Amino acid sequence: MKAYFTRDSVAAGDDGDAPNALEITVVDGLNVEQLVHAICRAAKLPSISGGKATWCLASRVPLAVIAQQWPAPRMIGLMPPKLSELDADAKSIRLTFSYFAQQDPETVLEVLRRLRLWAE
Repeated sequence: MKAYFTRDSVAAGDDGDAPNALEITVVDGLNVEQLVHAICRAAKLPSISGGKATWCLASRVPLAVIAQQWPAPRMIGLMPPKLSELDADAKSIRLTFSYFAQQDPETVLEVLRRLRLWAE
């Protein structure tokens, strides 16, 4: 399976490579949490001065918060979506990292856990 992902730029000098895209091959049969960890290992997100960069990885819905000061990403939902529910085309699953600057990752995680994208 292929995974294509982009990320926000963190500084003006970073814009030269925008959208900072990468496509990798991941093992077939991964669940969403395993995919998130594989993408985070491959992404090599930029570190920032002060050591407190916060990111969200999404594919149609927010999946995980990644913080420079955390050892691993934290999943947003208790029940992650199925791979079939993510943004995909015939070639790959498509994901993006949104940059939250130096916002407190615990706050970002809490806000995204409460976020509703459709009415119940």
